[in-house]
Amino acid sequence: MNPQEFIRVYKKSEVIFEENSFGNDMYVIHSGKVKLTTKAPGSDLVLGILGPGNFFGEMALVDDAPRSATATAEEDNTKLVVLDRSKFLYLVSQQPPFALTIMHGLCQRIRDRWDLYSKLSTSKSAQ
Repeated sequence: MNPQEFIRVYKKSEVIFEENSFGNDMYVIHSGKVKLTTKAPGSDLVLGILGPGNFFGEMALVDDAPRSATATAEEDNTKLVVLDRSKFLYLVSQQPPFALTIMHGLCQRIRDRWDLYSKLSTSKSAQ
């Protein structure tokens, strides 16, 4: 098996996936950066910019729901390792440290979203 089969390369501003689309892959950033955004009234809200070693897109594989954000390459030659559903399920079932890493990432995303929600709610009520 050729390791290059699992790597996709993106150009700056290229969309990896869109919010509300359905997905069968998750991604680990090998090199470059990825911006995650979500729709907010009147604009796109930046949820974060991820770099090498970070992963994203796993939520669609865990709950089969639409993507919760849009992912866009922030740099030319952004290289992503792609894990499809079968590879993801294999790793979760056979590699407990991988499963714990995914759970930790999901928990952190939930906490970050709540912090963002609290900040937005506070700023709106102050107006």
